[in-house]
Amino acid sequence: MLPLLLVSFSDQVLAVREAAECAARAMMSQLTGHGVKLVLPSLLKGLEDKAWRTKQSSVQLLGAMAYCAPQQLSQCLPKIVPKLTEVLTDTHPKVQAAGQTALQQVGSVIKNPEINALVPILLSALTDPNDHTKHSLDILLQTTFINSIDAPSLALLVPIVHRGLRERGVDTKKKAAQIVGNMSSLVTEPMDMIPYIGLLLPEVKKVLVDPIPEVRGVAARALGSLIVGMGEQIFPDLVPWLLETLKSDNSNVERSGAAQGLSEVLAALGKDYFDQILPDIIRNCSHQKASVRDGHLTLFRYLPRSMGAIFQNHLQAVLPAILDGLADENESVRDAALSAGHIFVEYYATTSLPLLLPAIEDGIFSDNWRIRQSSVELLGDLLFKVAGTSGKAILEGGSDDEGASTEAQGRAIVEVLGRVKRNEVLAAVYMVRSDVSLTVRQAAVHVWKTIVANTPRTLKEIMPVLMDTLISSLASSSSERRQVAGRALGELVRKLGERVLPSIIPILSQGLKDPNASRRQGVCIGLSEVMGSAGKHQLLSFMGELIPTIRTALCDRFAFWLYNCVIL
Repeated sequence: MLPLLLVSFSDQVLAVREAAECAARAMMSQLTGHGVKLVLPSLLKGLEDKAWRTKQSSVQLLGAMAYCAPQQLSQCLPKIVPKLTEVLTDTHPKVQAAGQTALQQVGSVIKNPEINALVPILLSALTDPNDHTKHSLDILLQTTFINSIDAPSLALLVPIVHRGLRERGVDTKKKAAQIVGNMSSLVTEPMDMIPYIGLLLPEVKKVLVDPIPEVRGVAARALGSLIVGMGEQIFPDLVPWLLETLKSDNSNVERSGAAQGLSEVLAALGKDYFDQILPDIIRNCSHQKASVRDGHLTLFRYLPRSMGAIFQNHLQAVLPAILDGLADENESVRDAALSAGHIFVEYYATTSLPLLLPAIEDGIFSDNWRIRQSSVELLGDLLFKVAGTSGKAILEGGSDDEGASTEAQGRAIVEVLGRVKRNEVLAAVYMVRSDVSLTVRQAAVHVWKTIVANTPRTLKEIMPVLMDTLISSLASSSSERRQVAGRALGELVRKLGERVLPSIIPILSQGLKDPNASRRQGVCIGLSEVMGSAGKHQLLSFMGELIPTIRTALCDRFAFWLYNCVIL
């Protein structure tokens, strides 16, 4: 019967052609799934015939397949519509016209009312993709969908979206990727999307490694939506591909895209899957290849956004990898670790402060200057967030007496951290203002000036804790840390001598009674710094307190060493 219909479609008598169309519709409406498999190859092959009449008839019969039963539609339309769009550029006008009519037939059986109203716009995009693809995507994104999308709707949408994903324009790619994510949650039957995955997924992957971060973000969310809407079993190779791209030597753009995509996919796969894969991710943060370390540390930039509270429970396991990354020899790896740290502070500063703050404080006293610098920056982010300030104020030169903070911001820090912890944190920041590294000093000065309203008053409040911090550092086995503490104490005396000496000297005197010999050693180094930094008239004013203190130091059982510390 099929050959007879093909001939009748080209008959010169109108009544014969109309009868052939009716017969075709009736036949297609009764086709079983097996019948579609038998008929469709012959019709598609007819499109390749050199005779235009054969092509025209094949197109007309393909259009009649729009009247197949719904179950058969989802099977045949993914193959039919792309071929019908191709014949729209055929050299023969009657073949083109047949293609237009066939696409209109597909549009006529759409049951979704929102898509049905857009059929003319969608057909224009299929007919003239260069001029109408972007407009069609705009209209689709502006449409509020109340009803599910059926198979004929997908048949018209997917070629347009596919074209949009392949466009060079940033805006068009973003919109197409967004629609891909939306479609998976709107289809009547998720299985209707399966025939199109092989067409769309490769293009979404390309968009995922686009140079524009915003485009990568939209593609990543689309992947997550596909997993949620269709299930992980439909994408068995997706996670392995993302993990492999995360290790790419090509560029950090590809690694960043893979990190964004993997974060969304892991969020869609859920807690159990994430718990299973996290140990491997952490191990790869110390991989011998810098590109692998960079990719996996970059992943931690995106996981807080996508996973929220689920990821928060793993902060304690992840933080050591971040701190190690801050000291990495590779600049890209260090940047990835620092960016992840900033995100951690942004998302978890208030909810996970007991986890974040100790790790950052330890970093401030690290022997590695890069870790000290990054830790001071992260601490600044945390304090700025707690105080409710942006921390972007630029304060150059001038006196330390007045900073950019307000009393309300200072109270907010005390309320969240507690006065004891606040004093410990400020003492650490003040000490590294005298760091041997210029970048660390600059970072610490910025944090101090942004969160401290009045330096003399604040120093008076934190003096016992500050001196304890300085003495501990002066007694450290690290020569660099001793040097930093000595410089900090010297600066403290030089700038605020008469204001702080009444507080410093009693603390040093009391420190000589400490049972820990290293602490007493630190006290003596501190005494040496005070005597070297204070003015002559200042020392004369405190001779009554200094002489007994020095005498006590000289009488210590480590007298010879202590004597050298004080005298030198």
